[in-house]
Amino acid sequence: MPHKDYLSAKEAVELLGIRMQTLYAYVSKGWIRSVKQPDTRQRLYLHEDVLRAKARSSARSGHGAVAASAMNWGEPIIPTSITEIRSDGPHYRGHSAVRLARGHASYEAVCELLWTGVWHDAPRRWETGITPRLQETLLESLAPPKSNSGLLEIMAIVTLRLGMSRGSVEDRMRGGHMHEAARQLIKTLAGCMGLVSRRRRFHAIADDAPMAEGLLAALDLPANPANLQAMEAFLVLFADHELSPSTFAARVAASGGSTLHSCVASAICSSAGVHLGRMYDRIEDFLRSADNAAGLMQQARAQHERGASVPGFGHPLYPKGDERAELLIELACKRPRQKAALEQIHRFIDDVRGEFGLHPRHELGGIVLAMAMGVPRQSVGTLFTLARMAGWVAHVQEQRLSGMLLRPRAKFVGTSGEP
Repeated sequence: MPHKDYLSAKEAVELLGIRMQTLYAYVSKGWIRSVKQPDTRQRLYLHEDVLRAKARSSARSGHGAVAASAMNWGEPIIPTSITEIRSDGPHYRGHSAVRLARGHASYEAVCELLWTGVWHDAPRRWETGITPRLQETLLESLAPPKSNSGLLEIMAIVTLRLGMSRGSVEDRMRGGHMHEAARQLIKTLAGCMGLVSRRRRFHAIADDAPMAEGLLAALDLPANPANLQAMEAFLVLFADHELSPSTFAARVAASGGSTLHSCVASAICSSAGVHLGRMYDRIEDFLRSADNAAGLMQQARAQHERGASVPGFGHPLYPKGDERAELLIELACKRPRQKAALEQIHRFIDDVRGEFGLHPRHELGGIVLAMAMGVPRQSVGTLFTLARMAGWVAHVQEQRLSGMLLRPRAKFVGTSGEP
């Protein structure tokens, strides 16, 4: 039987071994999300939430089960003072990411906040120190990707090469220039976005150019006020989100004593998977698969009838809606001279919200804003990954200071061989 994203009430209670009233209680507590079915009073229940509720119940039986359930959107297992997830979105060192974006905070200022815990209204200039010779070394034999989504692997290679250019592993671990290296790395990788622009070549961002402005230049997009505000908001809202899989990969590498560049490369490769960074491509393909809202709704209903989720909707941490997505969509709607396709997408989002009670995820909000800006297709996931590097640097630093090796145990469930 193929995996279903949604279960009926009967299927959910059978899987959990509970009564129907208990299922309703789980929904009211926010443990299990449900969606409306058109033209009926019945609801469907998210399969992954049901499985998590089952794991939570099993966790009462011992520490092993607790640890297992924590690995899948479960209880927090790693202490952090970087980002707290609240109902209104992530808070960076106590500052709401949404409020920072609405207040036109710069990405550089948010990076310094995440890395140092101190807010600077005028953060320092980010210098790359990339000479033409070093640039040639970084990009040697690396042609523009055949598919824009392939840029992530190129960025991972550039990251490792840039790290090696800064000396031996031992020198880099003892050097004490982590933030300087981080600024150089992020700004250099921003220049790699030029490989998916119309020019299809690396764009060296000037030392005196802010990140948002430099990224627009790399993507060959006009640096008008609307684009600058949109790019800055995108970067700020996605700078960190607690312990995502890519962030966890960076922390695991850091716990083993890896350099900053190796940690970031690990996180980039984790983001390149079909369930993370490339999720943006699937959502974008879905949004472009029909010419109008009615066509998209027809496909959404077909997904719903098969028990599959509608791409781009329903975040497990924000059952009442992700304010990051709402702000990104709001910025897209405010732009002058909206394209007809985007107007249809906005209508589709409203229709899904009204018919199924589902709210847009942050990926959907980012894609809508990127489409409004004219960002190249299949590159929004890479842009998201670039923004998230701010958080990775902070988590690598925090993990190093903890002095703890991240080495969970595995529970063997196979068939034992000879004694």
